[in-house]
Amino acid sequence: MRILVCAKLVSEPLYTDSLQEQSTSRLSTGKLIMNPADAYGLELALRLRDTRPGSKLTILTLAPRSAENMLHTALAMGADEAVHVCDSCFAGSDTLATAVVLAAAVRAIDFQGLIVCGQKSIDSETGHIGPQLAMLLGLQSITNVLDFQADAEGIHVQQLRDSGTALLRGPDTAVLSVCRGTKMVRRPTIFGLQTVEKKPYRVLQCTDLRLPLGQTGAAGSPTRVVETHQISHRKYGHPDFHDAVSGTEFLIRLIRKTEGV
Repeated sequence: MRILVCAKLVSEPLYTDSLQEQSTSRLSTGKLIMNPADAYGLELALRLRDTRPGSKLTILTLAPRSAENMLHTALAMGADEAVHVCDSCFAGSDTLATAVVLAAAVRAIDFQGLIVCGQKSIDSETGHIGPQLAMLLGLQSITNVLDFQADAEGIHVQQLRDSGTALLRGPDTAVLSVCRGTKMVRRPTIFGLQTVEKKPYRVLQCTDLRLPLGQTGAAGSPTRVVETHQISHRKYGHPDFHDAVSGTEFLIRLIRKTEGV
């Protein structure tokens, strides 16, 4: 069985007033880490790989060279190989352009198997990448995944829903979008750190993916950040509500007052 985990490099959240100090539309403060939902997806994928002898797990990222440490950590955790998509032509990609690049990378490494993504990243919270990647690759997309297993018939997925959880069964070539969960994410081991340099580490550039320049980077990104600003949180007291209708009406009034509607 082949498993591919997509991981994003993000800034660790800090309680600062950095948003007021930023002159660009991107936040880049704090220590660089693997997106927590992606790390949890990697942990679930490693647990599945460990139960399937002969399986292979690949970690994939689209990021600058600074993501090398993140990929080395993933290899030390147990990933079998790393694929680093790194080229200045991809800078400024929004979620759609990112999904286009990731899909091209999946094709470039001739990958066929289970793809695991984090449901959302802490620096954007869009939840776009998994479904977009599935669409571009012609695969089934399963979102809000809490856990998954596999057997000879395919994968068995525990999915979070508004009414609780559901158990789904699908093909082992689907794209899973994993929520942050409660299971412990493993740390790199001493043995894992010693074997990192022996594992394959592949770097893919724009020419390797054969993508037109207009489909990548800022040029291929229809999303534009027009303005960012901080919301002033005013104090309106903390009333208690015992039914959904009155609580909802209060929230609507609060939002309208905050936004000046």
